[in-house]
Amino acid sequence: MTQNKNKSKPAKISRSEFIVKGGVLAGSTVLLPTLVLGQDCNLTTDDIMGPYFVEDAPIRTVIAHADEPGQRLYISGRILQNDCETPISGAMLEVWQANDAGCYSINLECTTGNPENDEYNLRGKMFSNTNGQYAFETILPGNYASRPMHIHIKITTPDGEILVSQIYFDSDPLCDTDPWCQDAGERILALQEDSSGLQGQLDIVMNSTLSGIIPGDVNLDGIVNVQDIVLAAGIILGNVSADDFQMYAADLNQDTEIDILDIVLMVSQILGGRRISQQLQEGQLIIENNSVGITTNGEVAGIQLFTKGNFRIKNNNLPSNWKLHHENNIILIYNLDGGKGISGKLFDYEGDLEIVSNIITGWDAQRLSADVNPNPEEFHLSEPYPNPFNPAVNINFIQQKTSVVNIGVFDVKGRELTILFDGLMLRGKSGFTWNAAIYPTGIYFIKARSGNQVQVKKVQLLK
Repeated sequence: MTQNKNKSKPAKISRSEFIVKGGVLAGSTVLLPTLVLGQDCNLTTDDIMGPYFVEDAPIRTVIAHADEPGQRLYISGRILQNDCETPISGAMLEVWQANDAGCYSINLECTTGNPENDEYNLRGKMFSNTNGQYAFETILPGNYASRPMHIHIKITTPDGEILVSQIYFDSDPLCDTDPWCQDAGERILALQEDSSGLQGQLDIVMNSTLSGIIPGDVNLDGIVNVQDIVLAAGIILGNVSADDFQMYAADLNQDTEIDILDIVLMVSQILGGRRISQQLQEGQLIIENNSVGITTNGEVAGIQLFTKGNFRIKNNNLPSNWKLHHENNIILIYNLDGGKGISGKLFDYEGDLEIVSNIITGWDAQRLSADVNPNPEEFHLSEPYPNPFNPAVNINFIQQKTSVVNIGVFDVKGRELTILFDGLMLRGKSGFTWNAAIYPTGIYFIKARSGNQVQVKKVQLLK
């Protein structure tokens, strides 16, 4: 099928616009033009694979190390259906090439530009984002034998359509005598140069009618539902094998890690977006008397615990709308329906449990880590928020046993300005607010006293 459409000249993009940070999936970090200059709307033609392809290259958009000799090169474009307009999301693009001396890693001994001894040097794979966009950073490859400079590409769409091809460059005189390059058409790129390096653009048109993968649709059935959450949880726990496309669908925030953040985003997507009632800013995990509990200053949507030790979870103390999974030293805890939150005891266990690290997150799916306190203090004064503040600041106080507590506010000269609480405080979490509307801009101190223990937090009032 051949279609010709009017094309407009694309806007030139800078290197900082091209790839914000290396080693991440092509997606939200890339700005691309919507059209490619001079490209007629034809199906992209194939080319020889050659002998140097290898499986299992890492997912990355920067395939050339910073020390790799040669001119930096930035390739971008879109992967489209055979109508030349509809983007294909989640198409896998595998890239491999020679270095500037014409040498391929793995298959040949290449000794330049690989300070980390990366066996996959100048190789990588990435996925097109929801707009079909892809991008990668590399170096201009060298010639070898009589072949012109070229970059190998292999595109696999979610519906199984495969294209193996090559990218060439119009500045290479060897293209005139190479039969494959002579027939490459729009795959011969005209490069533009700026201070960051060379840039080339190519839209890849597949013989496909599938628009691609819906983010969160882990089982690839065209809808995001609780089955996808179960599969994503299984991937995190290590008891579900997933292919590259399922991994792409499960990685909703496109940070190359599948974890509790993606679960929360999936739940929120199913619910049509979840309103944040109180943003989560910090938390504390408490291990005491063979139980694990949590206290936070905001609404928790999900928890992921990385553990060590031989233990068994006995009792789940979570509300009915929460789920808990435990496999392979990972514990997943998440809110399934956006209802009742959690605070206090999470579960009881028997055996030896150590929390090595953790991720806690609210409905905004921001990555936070809770303090782990295996031997909790009698009380804990949390970090005030917001800080700096104007005119009110919130203070949370966690009491491990019922006792007399005094909480006051002091200025920089140690003068007591006001008392927030003075009396018998019950075990648990209490919250206070100090409204400093009558006080000037400056530094103040929140001081909490229980028995012979004192904790102090500094706050800044900005008007």
